[in-house]
Amino acid sequence: MELILQILLVLHVLLSLAYVWDWYREYGRLQETILRLVFCLLLPFVGFLFWKLVDYFMDKAPDAQMDELYLGHGELLDELKLLRPVDREAESDKVPAVDTLRTGTYDFRRKMVMDTLKEEDTVSYLSVLREALTNEDVETSHYASTVIMDLQKKIQTSLMEKQKALESHPEDRQRQEDLEQELFHVIESGAFDDSSLQRYYVQYEQVSDWLLAAQEEVDPAWLHRRIAVDLRKGENLHAREIAARFVEQFPDQEQAVVDMIQVCLRTHDRESLDRLFQQLPEMPVILTTESLQYIRYLNGSGSAV
Repeated sequence: MELILQILLVLHVLLSLAYVWDWYREYGRLQETILRLVFCLLLPFVGFLFWKLVDYFMDKAPDAQMDELYLGHGELLDELKLLRPVDREAESDKVPAVDTLRTGTYDFRRKMVMDTLKEEDTVSYLSVLREALTNEDVETSHYASTVIMDLQKKIQTSLMEKQKALESHPEDRQRQEDLEQELFHVIESGAFDDSSLQRYYVQYEQVSDWLLAAQEEVDPAWLHRRIAVDLRKGENLHAREIAARFVEQFPDQEQAVVDMIQVCLRTHDRESLDRLFQQLPEMPVILTTESLQYIRYLNGSGSAV
């Protein structure tokens, strides 16, 4: 009888190891694999049946995360983007992609990363590619690195075309606008590190200065983009000057209000913020959620900037 129990015990251990190994090869999540193994070993048959039921309900509710069992709920919460509305249409495709990088099979992860090359706007998937760079699967990480390098080459090629077009007609306003927008696209893309961006900052500021010094009517988009770049670089004083000019020249533009609020927050300028709020009732601007979320939050908090 004792021999039979020993044989059954060995079979139980071997079957449990075979099950969790097969599951690990399929999903690649080490922590959950260990958790499954412990359950199967400590609860013969019941543990296996339990995980089969879990897998069944997970298939029915793919948004659930088993990681919460061993990481804790707090580890799974995304960092809140304070006062920044989510572009749900833009993010809808990225969130499942990031989840796939964590839960999908290795082959599927690799395919998903390479498929981003087929997208018209690969830049919009850069956050997914950055996530893939640190993936536990070495080939997935390598593919992500390859795609990012290809993306950098495409961006640089497009930028060089705009630069050459302006060099041939340096006074052409449209070509200046095209280059300014392209340089902003490069800076905001996230495809380059800070050291690589330094030369692009210099080029952008030169072209932006040309446009903002023009005698003709200034495009609000030029002011908005210059403020974004100034804040990114930490040029807060210049950003405040451009933001004040934006509000003065385009009092009907909600983006001018939003940019001014952001600059005041960055520079801790409560006086300018209060002055803006006092001016708002007299400004010919229609406010939407984009600006009202800031105003309600700041007025409701009552805290100093």
